[in-house]
Amino acid sequence: MKNRKFLIGLVTTIFCIIGFANLNSKAVHASYLNGNSYTDMCTRYVKVIKPINVYKVTTGHYEAQNHFKYVGKLNKGHKLWISRWLMSTGSGWVIINSNKYYSSRRTFFFAHNPHSNRANWYKRIR
Repeated sequence: MKNRKFLIGLVTTIFCIIGFANLNSKAVHASYLNGNSYTDMCTRYVKVIKPINVYKVTTGHYEAQNHFKYVGKLNKGHKLWISRWLMSTGSGWVIINSNKYYSSRRTFFFAHNPHSNRANWYKRIR
């Protein structure tokens, strides 16, 4: 009787270990974040009053995996659409313009003020 209980417990334990190992061995294929969903938040039309750095962002599987590449500066007088909030991973604004700053499934553009997180680089038009 004692050996039978031990054998049942051993077999149950082995099946549980095999079952949990199979659950963890399945690969999770998360899709990349969508650049178009970032730029959907650009609802504020502004005019640039101070030069600001612009980065092209390639999206990753999650926000911390986004890759930033410097592409230049926005000069005074430029008009574009920006987001109303700061991105948490870069302390900047998502931007879009029909000419140069676009969005796609994997990319969008990002304006970063290196001196502060204040919105002192633009003047709101609408």
